[in-house]
Amino acid sequence: MAARREGVVYWVVPPGGKVRHGITDKPGKWPAGTEVAALCGNDVKIPQPTPYPATPRSASITTQCPDCVTEYRRRDSPSTVWDF
Repeated sequence: MAARREGVVYWVVPPGGKVRHGITDKPGKWPAGTEVAALCGNDVKIPQPTPYPATPRSASITTQCPDCVTEYRRRDSPSTVWDF
């Protein structure tokens, strides 16, 4: 059995966004459009999935919300980029 990673920060780009926000809820846990709290304290929406085999538009976005980065560093959590 694989070990579960606790406290992971997922870097997502909300619909229409230009920066990644850190969230602690696994994005696949919620339907698209659900608002979840980001590390910066703002609510962000879970994006719509991209149909296979298209590349998600968010794949090229690497800029991270500075306030989310500050909180991420304070927590010293593992993280992963999550594109839909």
